Amino acid sequence: MRNPREKASSARKRADGRRQMLIYLSREVITELKQAAIDQERPAYELAEEAIRDWLLRDKRNK
Repeated sequence: MRNPREKASSARKRADGRRQMLIYLSREVITELKQAAIDQERPAYELAEEAIRDWLLRDKRNK
């Protein structure tokens, strides 16, 4: 028998392979991110993922 969490997570699988992750951000950061997404006509998750990838790359270089 499958675990209920497995069942729920399998229902959320996306064709593009992305997975959900919950993070807490300040109200100001959320507002600015949403406005930047509107200004650039891109989804907010793309901007956030790009910023995180850039940070990870810089962090890796600094080690």
